Amino acid sequence: MKSVYENPEYYEIAFSFRDIEAEVDTLERCCRDHARLQVKDILEIGCGPSPHLEELLKRGYVYTGLDINQVMLDYSAQKARNLEGNASFILADMIDFTPSKTCDLAFIALGSLCARDTADIFSHFRSVASALNEGGLYFLDWCIHFAPFSAQEDSWTIEQENIKVTTHYSEKPVNVVHQLMEETIHLEVLEGETTSSLRETSIKRVIFPQEFLQIINQIRELEFVGWWNNWDLDKPLDSIKDPAKISRPITLLRRK
Repeated sequence: MKSVYENPEYYEIAFSFRDIEAEVDTLERCCRDHARLQVKDILEIGCGPSPHLEELLKRGYVYTGLDINQVMLDYSAQKARNLEGNASFILADMIDFTPSKTCDLAFIALGSLCARDTADIFSHFRSVASALNEGGLYFLDWCIHFAPFSAQEDSWTIEQENIKVTTHYSEKPVNVVHQLMEETIHLEVLEGETTSSLRETSIKRVIFPQEFLQIINQIRELEFVGWWNNWDLDKPLDSIKDPAKISRPITLLRRK
């Protein structure tokens, strides 16, 4: 079966349910409220097809996308060539990377933090700390696990022009002691009269809220700012009592 990540166009359609303009509004509000510098240079970690690229360039930011998949980076670079603005791309592992320049804001979307164990988590956050300018921010979307450690499934369909993509997403615990979750993305694609099926399965180390705070406390360069529900900075997660009502939680760190 074909790989999801080797087909960036279908992957981008599958996750195009997001309101990118509104999400960039939220990023900008975080910068206004919590950054201690003027934000210009932005690094997207695990950028994939770089869905935020066009909106960020339109607003005058300098964009850098980092990903471990060259096919995704080539796709994003082609998009950038058709846009006005300053964009560059880095082939690197988010667990251990050293960008050629520092940034003012780093962000990671849709739970794309791909750590396999605790050592990976520490390495990732230390890499991010070294990439951020003092006073800069790290914005994480859906990377901290506020839900119970249990199996989850979801499906949705999105159609753009003559391409219809049905996405089946699932996650299931495979090792409770090591907090490992198996994540599967399965895309069923109908393009014209041609059908194809793509699948991607990966193992991720789940990070729970209180251990996340303990991890950040051990990384001296970073400090915790806050966390909120569903990309809404007026809905702090501490006020959400029912875990079933938590969706796409966002978390914000700052470089000391």
